[in-house]
Parts: sequence; C-alpha cells; structure tokens
Amino acid sequence: MQMSKFSRLYGVMLVIVIAAGCGAGSSEPSPAASGTVAADADNAVKTADLGAAGTNTRKPGVVASIGMIDKSAQLDGSKSDSERGQKSPFPDDEATQTLREIQQLRISPVPAELAEARKTRRERNERIVDMATKVLRLTMDDEARKPQFHLAVGQLLEARFQMALAGTQEDVDLFYADVHALNERDGKSIAAAEGVYYIARFAHTKAGLLGKSQPVWFETLSHWAREFADRFPEQAPRAASLLFGAARSCELQSLASTDKEMSTRLLTESRLCYIALAEKFATTDQGQEASASLRRMALAGQTLSQFSGPTLDGGFISSDDFNGKPTVVFFWDSESEEFTKDLLPVLTKISTALPSSKLRIVGVALDEDEATLNAYLENHNVPGQQIFFTQGEQQSWNSPLVRFWGIAQSPTVWLVDSQGKVISTSLEAVELVPAIQKLLK
Repeated sequence: MQMSKFSRLYGVMLVIVIAAGCGAGSSEPSPAASGTVAADADNAVKTADLGAAGTNTRKPGVVASIGMIDKSAQLDGSKSDSERGQKSPFPDDEATQTLREIQQLRISPVPAELAEARKTRRERNERIVDMATKVLRLTMDDEARKPQFHLAVGQLLEARFQMALAGTQEDVDLFYADVHALNERDGKSIAAAEGVYYIARFAHTKAGLLGKSQPVWFETLSHWAREFADRFPEQAPRAASLLFGAARSCELQSLASTDKEMSTRLLTESRLCYIALAEKFATTDQGQEASASLRRMALAGQTLSQFSGPTLDGGFISSDDFNGKPTVVFFWDSESEEFTKDLLPVLTKISTALPSSKLRIVGVALDEDEATLNAYLENHNVPGQQIFFTQGEQQSWNSPLVRFWGIAQSPTVWLVDSQGKVISTSLEAVELVPAIQKLLK
C-alpha cells in the first residue's frame, strides 16, 4: 500500500471519530458517553471478537463477528517457547524480563466496581504502553530479536486499542499514530499487518457500539477489512474473517437502515467485501458463504431455480412448481421473536385474505430439531407448507437452502411473481402486503 493511501484512510478515520463524539484532546467524554457508551466500551474491550465469522449462527443484531485473535500465538504465527515446553532462546535480559512483566500485568485482576475497574485498566494499559515501547527500542534493530519485537508490538497495540475504545480523542490519535509509525517503518511487515488488523477491530467494535446511530462505522469497517486483505493476503484466516464480518455487518445494517441512501451505500460495501472474499479466499468457509451471498444478491429479477426441499407433511416443494401464481417464501425459526411478533401476524392476515389459488406460501423452517418445531406449530398457526430437512447435518443454518443462497438472518422474506421471477429477497414484514397487492394488480 502507498503511504499516501494509508494517510488518507487515517485522516478519514479521525474525522469519523470526531464526528462520533469521542471527545477532543484530553477532555473527558460527555456524561452520556461516561455512562452507557463508556460502560459498553468496557464490555466491548472484554468481549470483542468472541466467536468466528462464517459460523452458522445468526442471532439478533447487525454486527457479525470478525473472529478472535489467537492470544497463544506469536504475531508471526509461532507458538511461544513456554507453550512448546522449551527453554526460551533469548537471554534473560531487560527486554525478556519486561515482556514477562507485561504478561503478568495483563492477567492481573481488576476491581469489581465499574469506575474502579476502568481506572485500573487505564493505569494498567498506560504502564503496558511504556513497557512495550521500551522493549521496542531494545529490539527493533536486532534481527535475532524479531519475535520479541513482535510480541511488544502486540502488547502495545492491545493497550492502545483498549484505551482508544474507553478513552478520549487523544487516545484515539495516539492509537492511530502508533499504527501509522509501524506502517512507515515497513508497510509489508508483520507489525504493520497487526496495526491494520487492530484498526479494523476498532472499527468493528465501534460499529457495534455506535453503528445504529452512526452507520458510517460500518463503511469504515469495510474499508479497513479490504485494506487488510489487499495488503496481507498471506494472513488468510484473519483476512477472510475480517471481510466476512464486514460484509455481513454492512448487509444487515443496510437492511435495518431507514435511510435509503445509507442503505444503498452499505449494500455496496457489503458486495465489495463479499466479492473480495469470494475471489481471494474462495476455498475458505467464509469464501464459499460469500459466493452464496452474492448469488442471493443477484437473484432479484431472475427466475428462481435450485430451490427445493421436503416438507413436514411428507411432500416435496420445488421452484419448478412456482409458475402460475405469486409465491411468498419465508425463512424462519421458532426462537425468533421478530418472526412471532412481526412477520407471523402479517402472514396470517395474508393467508386469511387470499386463498391458496391466488397466492402460494412456503416456509423454510430453520429449527435445530423437529420436536422443537412441532411444539411451536402446535401453539402457532404458521401459514403455508414448511420445508424442513430431517437429517441433522442439514438442519438449522446448515440447511442446503440456507447454504446455497447465503441467507443472512431469520426471518427473511422473498417474493416471487406468477412467472417464477424473484421480485425481492429482502422484504420487511410491513412491506409484504403492499408488494403482494402490487403483484396481484
């Protein structure tokens, strides 16, 4: 990457952070930030990136996971000497001792009370920054000490990351300045990659905290995910996780947004990440799911095919039979409150007003087992035939239909016209009746 490009992104990020109301200089966050947002930032520091992108779990929310950093690995991917049961090859000098002290400080307990915990974490991270900086000075010019240098980089960035999340604009500036310095030193190095990865993590966490009111954080996440994948394709697991997390997050936020312009922008960002993922990391699980998502995104206006499955009543449904009348297809599961509260009443209203000769309704049930599904159906009148794969490895989010079409959330509603052409693959419950009325005219 050209440094001018990094500087441009760096400048954009600072503008975004200022717009997000993170404070300026050494000033304290606003009272609101000091309460809910600051507490959420503390929680984000502790829980960020739990899980792996590309797993088949779709829970409520719009921020997809980007995976967890492997704390047991060096930045160059190797295990530590203590974990291999070997004596460290490095002398027990000041750098080694300082790294050991940092590790002990990192795992030291914090008070249970929130304000005291924040103060303790702040002081601890400030100490870690100072100690890590000292190790960097001691090791940066010694080729044999690269692993120590990389460990110090990781500790420095983690401390800067945590302070930027819970601190002031000055903390954010210092975080980006350190990453910028690592890129200036060697833009293709492991240390530079770690810096860009941490910036992407920062954008991901900010999107989770502030993205609903400031969706530009999702765009920022997309930019940095693609930046990382472009510059460091050899770090395939991280690059794939970043791209998938950014793509899915942008897509879900696009669907949730009431701002049409922003929705369009986020959907574009989502496609860009999916495309990069499908082209650069096609053999990964995330790459395959990206291809499926792109297939679904291109479906509107096309004739539906490769859509079929067994039904709970012992029958079989295929899109080959969809000609002749409009069809509503909905992906759902019994644990989805949104389905029960929002979509099910609309489907019930539609099925009551229109006979099956006028409209076909097909559900794709994503419950993990048939007993749970049947228990729900005993207490709720869900219209239409229900596709359900009885084999355990094909149930829930492992459904062949989900995997082939890259379904992103439950519930999801499609509408197909009487010629079998797909009208939409992302209808909201409130949009369904007007869309059907338009088709029937």
